Amino acid sequence: MDLAVLCQSLSRHLELSEYESKVYVGLVVEGVCEARRISTRSGVPRTKVYFTLKKLMERGLVFEVSGEPRRFAPMPPSKAFEQCLSHFRDRASDRVISLVESQEVVAVLEKAYEKTRSTNDPQKEEVWIFHNMPAILGKMKEMLNRAKKTVTVMTNENGLVFFYRTSQKMLDKMVEKNVKIQIVVPTNSDNKGLVRELGYICKIKNVNITSPFLYLCVDEKAFFLAKLNLNNFDLESENNIGFVCYSSTACDLFSKFVDGLVGIRKESNEINAFGIETS
Repeated sequence: MDLAVLCQSLSRHLELSEYESKVYVGLVVEGVCEARRISTRSGVPRTKVYFTLKKLMERGLVFEVSGEPRRFAPMPPSKAFEQCLSHFRDRASDRVISLVESQEVVAVLEKAYEKTRSTNDPQKEEVWIFHNMPAILGKMKEMLNRAKKTVTVMTNENGLVFFYRTSQKMLDKMVEKNVKIQIVVPTNSDNKGLVRELGYICKIKNVNITSPFLYLCVDEKAFFLAKLNLNNFDLESENNIGFVCYSSTACDLFSKFVDGLVGIRKESNEINAFGIETS
């Protein structure tokens, strides 16, 4: 079905304005993108795009992806218009044509939506980049809160203190949910007390890491990596950057790369709750 016809059908049967129809169809075809790209793709003037996106978000048809620059993504068409289609079904006796045409429109949009995520083509994995500490902390806590099975943390000595200070409550919640937590960190006399405390709820592996980064892998489906100014714990520092990737494949590849980089399999020792290394 032609895109112009799709937009007209959305406006006529699913009660969207012309601009709303064009923006939504543009997002489905294009995938996650910025307002400027949406304007170019849909033909909606840039001065009208943000207002239109706001209207679509209010209706639950579009949502904003966290991070900078601002980007937007469509809700899956089958979910976005589920309520509307249900309403048509309830009035099927006098809206049969609208129902059939609307379902056809949603089906075509769903195919376009799935095409951008087709397993036959190279996968379009979303990578979100953050350049300020509040955004980095927010995303890190969001990922930990969503953990269901496993969490792996890898960092240096200062990073362990930073992680503990910012995520102590989250650790308790994950333990309550039976999430298995592994922390890979250098251990010495300076952090022996903290390592011992964490050893009661986490599996600790001793590895010599000096780089100021913090790595998280959640449920082997998403990973988070941040380069942080950890020497003085300056949360306002501009020398912080982090990125997140939601991809089990990328997560597996990156985990193997990091494992090999620090020599976890060959050089690490586990630390039990008493602060004693075990081979």
